[in-house]
Amino acid sequence: MPFCYFTLKASRTAVRLRKLVQKGFKIRPVTLGQHLRSRRLVLKLTQVQAAERLNTLREHYERWERDEVAPTASFWPRLIGFLGSYPVAVQTPADQVLMARRIMGLSQFAFGRRIQVIAKNVREWEHGVAKPSPAMLAKVQQLVTDTPVVGLAAV
Repeated sequence: MPFCYFTLKASRTAVRLRKLVQKGFKIRPVTLGQHLRSRRLVLKLTQVQAAERLNTLREHYERWERDEVAPTASFWPRLIGFLGSYPVAVQTPADQVLMARRIMGLSQFAFGRRIQVIAKNVREWEHGVAKPSPAMLAKVQQLVTDTPVVGLAAV
């Protein structure tokens, strides 16, 4: 005969969310590493499987997830495709230039050639030392809208 008349009930979603939070899932991730970890946990992937999807080494993926190292420009299109969106808040013109370059997966030099400016200008725009002209900012935004994000359909 039971000595307790209480029945505990919880939805599967609540139980799954609690398990994800225990593993490091962030409801509102801030850093790239938190975004990567949360996405990987939602997809029920190991770090090895996530690294394979991104076509990189497990060690590189682990360092990105721990926010030890930032990925190179060429990996950003795949990361954005894996995450489903650009993970960093875009608030300033510097952020817009950096986002455009990352979406396209280009170095500062290659991005500068694409928009017909020198790499020094791109670097100064990204660091907030100088601001791009409104015409140049419009050109950068047009490049972003014209660039398809690689890997969104694959996830």
